Amino acid sequence: MEWNKSSIHLDVCVFWRCLKSPGHLIRSLGYYSGKYNCWSNDTRRMSTLVETVSINYEDFSDSFLTCTTCLNRYDPSEHAPKLLPCSHTICHTCLGRIAETATARTPPTFRCPICRNSIVVPRGGISALPPSFLVNQLLDLMASQHREVVPKCTSHQSEELLLCESCDAVFCTRCNLPKQVESKAGDFVCHHEATVVPFSIALKRMSKIMLYKAQQCMQKLETGEQAILRECQSLDASFNTTKAAINKSVEAIYSLVEKHRTFLVNSLENLRDQKKGVLHEQLNILKEEKGKIEEICNLDSGTTDVQWEMQAIGGKIANLNSMLGGMPLLCDPRENAYMFFRYGHNNILTDLRVCLEGFGEIRHSHTLPSLCKATLPVIASAHLSTRMTIQCHDLNGEPCKVGGDPITVMIASAGGGVVHHQLVDRENGSYDVTFTPPTANTYSVEVKIFDRHIQGSPFECRVSEHINPVNVYSGGDVGLSRPVNIVKGRDGKYYVLDTGNDRIAVMTEDFEHKDNILLPDSARQGVTGMALSPSSTLICTNWRTREILELDFTGKIVHRFTHDLFNCPCSIAVNGKGEIFVADSGAGLIFSFTSTGKYIRKITGSSGHRLDILQAISCFESEDIVLADNVIKIYEGSGRLKRQVGGGAGSKTAPAKDDIYQSVVLDAPNDLLLASKTEKRRNVLEVWRYSTATLQFVIDSAEWKLRRPAGMVLDGDGVHVLVCDVGVGSNPGAVLKFRYA
Repeated sequence: MEWNKSSIHLDVCVFWRCLKSPGHLIRSLGYYSGKYNCWSNDTRRMSTLVETVSINYEDFSDSFLTCTTCLNRYDPSEHAPKLLPCSHTICHTCLGRIAETATARTPPTFRCPICRNSIVVPRGGISALPPSFLVNQLLDLMASQHREVVPKCTSHQSEELLLCESCDAVFCTRCNLPKQVESKAGDFVCHHEATVVPFSIALKRMSKIMLYKAQQCMQKLETGEQAILRECQSLDASFNTTKAAINKSVEAIYSLVEKHRTFLVNSLENLRDQKKGVLHEQLNILKEEKGKIEEICNLDSGTTDVQWEMQAIGGKIANLNSMLGGMPLLCDPRENAYMFFRYGHNNILTDLRVCLEGFGEIRHSHTLPSLCKATLPVIASAHLSTRMTIQCHDLNGEPCKVGGDPITVMIASAGGGVVHHQLVDRENGSYDVTFTPPTANTYSVEVKIFDRHIQGSPFECRVSEHINPVNVYSGGDVGLSRPVNIVKGRDGKYYVLDTGNDRIAVMTEDFEHKDNILLPDSARQGVTGMALSPSSTLICTNWRTREILELDFTGKIVHRFTHDLFNCPCSIAVNGKGEIFVADSGAGLIFSFTSTGKYIRKITGSSGHRLDILQAISCFESEDIVLADNVIKIYEGSGRLKRQVGGGAGSKTAPAKDDIYQSVVLDAPNDLLLASKTEKRRNVLEVWRYSTATLQFVIDSAEWKLRRPAGMVLDGDGVHVLVCDVGVGSNPGAVLKFRYA
């Protein structure tokens, strides 16, 4: 006999020799397997059985080795099987609990829980009931046959095999195996002392894992089978829908053709009726002529004068001769029956065939969603546009070359809020999904094609509140020293005013240093303001010499001027007309000059008083003049204050004493105003909605702390801004590039 966890293989002949009641057991075994031989009719003895009965272990144990009352398995102690006079078997514990209610009766009795027969409790109590010999024999048989085979070492037969789970080495305690795992130093180290288990246990564990994995595979296959069947149904439904669409679209062509056919037939009918009308009119004329002839031929004149009658007949003959002369023209049909339909005389049929060949298209796809991939930033920033790229692949793993797949995207925050997105089909098998996370959170991005998830979907996108620079330029070997301003030339290059080095550093959009424009010797680190003029020259302010310098891109001074009102000209801006605006922090005023240096006017504070800090000045294309102060002040070209932005402007909250705006730029197409700001404990960039003066978000530059932000310039792509960071103490100056949209 062979026993294992899943099934029991019993030789019925051997089993019969072990039991006193073979008939009952054989009938029981036959209930499970249906395979046993009958007794001989002559000898009533068991005939030779040659078949092996396969019985499920769990079913056999539940039916024969389990108490039907408490459903516990019989054992030699607590749940010992007891045989009742009614031949039913109940465990000792259940009988003890049932017999407790029998003490009040005389004699003490209880009912069998199976057949409900009355059972008398013996004098010795429940323990005096005889044990169930059959069940005990079965338990002994199970114990003797259901034993584990312990694998032994082939080299050392008395030693049990062991398994090192670290290096998968099978050995025994007497085996001297070579070293298994190579360490970083190059020698081999064995992990036998780490995690070693008996091989039999490991084999059982692996068998369970194998069965579990097999079950998972079967479940996956069944799920896949159902999915394929559903896809077949969807394919049929799609076929019917597409076929209906084709029929409907072709019906439109049929309608046009039928309309044109009706037009041609109606035209033919009108032509026929027109011709027939002319012919009927001619028939009426002929009918009238017939009447005239009959009237002429009427000989009854009512007179007896023969001579007069002869003269009358002669006149009638003359009239008839006259009528005969016009008869050929009168009798010739004035219309004809010729009607002919002509086609093929032009290119209409060819054009129609070409049009029909180009009419309609059956779009389909070989995209396999489970092989499609998406690229998503691991960490995105709140308030900034985030892009995800989807690349579709076919069954062979090749990238798809055409678009048009029905892609659905769902982006939701951890709180359940749905984020709006835009999906762009590149028509080459790839797609772009863009969305702007409103807050720092963890977002779930679900991408489906044909309502099936692509590889890795749903994706997790972590969004941070911090916005770090995408690029940093510190000047390479020749470091920047106090970069205070930056402009973008019409040649696409950036010009950084490096005051500490008395130069203007020229670099590309990739922060590649190209050249240096040296400032005049008289500058002596006094140039702090710089602007680009409409004529593509650089106009700078020198607070030491109180001069305005106009330089070309070689560093040559094109023009210079000063004014008696200058005290400390620190910042400069030029509008589209070429007018120059100089912010003088010493005088507390803004002065306006023509492009040649002729004084125009000055801009003052309220009631002609000084302006506050005059940190920086800018000009927008709208001819507005913007002053960076403890608030952002926007003036008209005439100098009238229009409004204030930031720093508590428009509210009862006064601007903080230590909060100073350093520079301002405007992205007019996106209606965004960007301002660099120095606060008491941090330096940031603020992004405002220009039309409504509402703060959108703040760029804090967490990984590269701004020390002292100064001049700014837009990159021109509507996405990036470059900021000069002057630096403080030992911290070097730099130019940082940030995303703001």
